[in-house]
Amino acid sequence: MESIKKIMIGLLAVLGLALGLGIPTPQPFSQVETVQASHQVKLQGAHNVRDLGGYRTATKQKVKPRLLLRSAKLAGLTHHDKQLLVRRYHLKTVIDLRTPAVIARTPDAKIPGVRFLKAPVVSDKTMASVNRVAVVSGTKSMEKLYRSFVTTTQARHAYRQLFLQLLKAPGNRATLWHCSEGKDRTGFGTALVLTVLGVPQKTVYQDYLASNTYNKKSVNRQLAVMKRQGASERAISQKRDTLVVKKAYLEAAYQAADKKYGSIQNYLSKGLGLSKQNIIQLRHHYLMK
Repeated sequence: MESIKKIMIGLLAVLGLALGLGIPTPQPFSQVETVQASHQVKLQGAHNVRDLGGYRTATKQKVKPRLLLRSAKLAGLTHHDKQLLVRRYHLKTVIDLRTPAVIARTPDAKIPGVRFLKAPVVSDKTMASVNRVAVVSGTKSMEKLYRSFVTTTQARHAYRQLFLQLLKAPGNRATLWHCSEGKDRTGFGTALVLTVLGVPQKTVYQDYLASNTYNKKSVNRQLAVMKRQGASERAISQKRDTLVVKKAYLEAAYQAADKKYGSIQNYLSKGLGLSKQNIIQLRHHYLMK
């Protein structure tokens, strides 16, 4: 039975590559490798900052380095951080995926010569609704959030803006997108970008789940504060579920895409309006042999 299961998974993968210009079909997996340390961009005032360069596609091409950056919030960037982003990565555009209220409360640190765009994936109202669910179940609240990435007009508009910026980015200038912790809105956006570029689904999950490694200190610090304040174990556990990423969260978004559009490929084409020519352009721009 195990050998039959492996054959079936292999057939699904081949089918996925045959559809939508080789966009992989999300598939089950049993083990996730650790993201290489070379992807990490070490900044003093921001965490979970990574360069997607170096990931391999199903056709053995590689994502070009220093062009596609994902991150947590940039409010605390130091002068050194700004210099690194400008001089090493030639950063051109930053896309802020956070809610309007959070953007107003903790705006990004400005960087001379860099364009900052606001593209909230969820509204303050939606986020408040998600937070209310988190009181009962952290996992259910996160799955609700991820489904909204697919089902709401606002989220689709935000992710379309991300791709539009990537399509018109200069050849040697980096684009960075981020949310608060760089794991959910940023994580799903990154999964979409890697999928469009033809990166295998196993690697997409690998990159997504790596936020648990890069956010570990931040998560532990927040939970420690709750414990000192006398929060119950249940409350701490519920909070932990909202501070980490789980494959079930990303799968909730994929399932929502299957339900609403028939597949993640259709979500990209019909939901975000990406044409075959757009995908060809993105691959030409961001991939190398």
